[in-house]
Amino acid sequence: MQNKRKVDICLTPSLLDLFNLSDKLVVVIDVFRATSAMCVFLNNGGRSVIPFATIDEAKIYTNNNTNQQYLVAAERDGRIVPGFDLGNSPLSYHNKNFTGSSLVITTTNGTLSISKSKKTSCGIVLASFLNMSAVCNYLNSIDKDVLFVCSGWKGRMCVEDLLLAGLMSSKLLSKNNFISQSDSVLMGLSLYESAKGDIVEFLSKSAYKNRLNLDADIKYCLQQDIMSIVPIWSQNYDGNECFFVKKSNNV
Repeated sequence: MQNKRKVDICLTPSLLDLFNLSDKLVVVIDVFRATSAMCVFLNNGGRSVIPFATIDEAKIYTNNNTNQQYLVAAERDGRIVPGFDLGNSPLSYHNKNFTGSSLVITTTNGTLSISKSKKTSCGIVLASFLNMSAVCNYLNSIDKDVLFVCSGWKGRMCVEDLLLAGLMSSKLLSKNNFISQSDSVLMGLSLYESAKGDIVEFLSKSAYKNRLNLDADIKYCLQQDIMSIVPIWSQNYDGNECFFVKKSNNV
């Protein structure tokens, strides 16, 4: 009989050092807005997303790779960094054709979570409400324990990230391939049960909603399953650079 896999939730990247990542597939979540924007870019033909934790790292990379076609995005505190054309609003990438282009991106929280998750030996995928079922199907097809990493806000927990992690945990546990012995999963499941009737209304009092006046972005990011892609951490042809590539979910 096949052993059941474990699912767990890391509430904030500040807690990642408490987890052994060597045997886990990490799912990075930043609902508002980094992972949502990256998924939209890839779904609209983008070749790859190359995330960096800092603005300087993103600048150095693009300055050293001038022979390739890049868009460069930088966001801090919910706003586009001066000198950059794009931030992390998914609306900036909606209904555009990015075929052949790569996105170099740095954000306040999401790309930092990715950077801290690189210690895993089992891979990283990106999740949002926009592609959650495709990611869950992929996770069911991979014989690995799963850790959802909620990006939060500057080291603190965000309710929208835990809400999605709870919803996705519910989907995995319902297939009977996974088990959980985690209080953070219990919290996520309870949160989703409380919110599922009207998630937009539930999040109307969230810290993010009150911190930034981005109602259009919030409504966009809370759409469920409008795309069937699974962005997966990979390496380029020379094995030196890592990036996310679009993978159609055909499992």
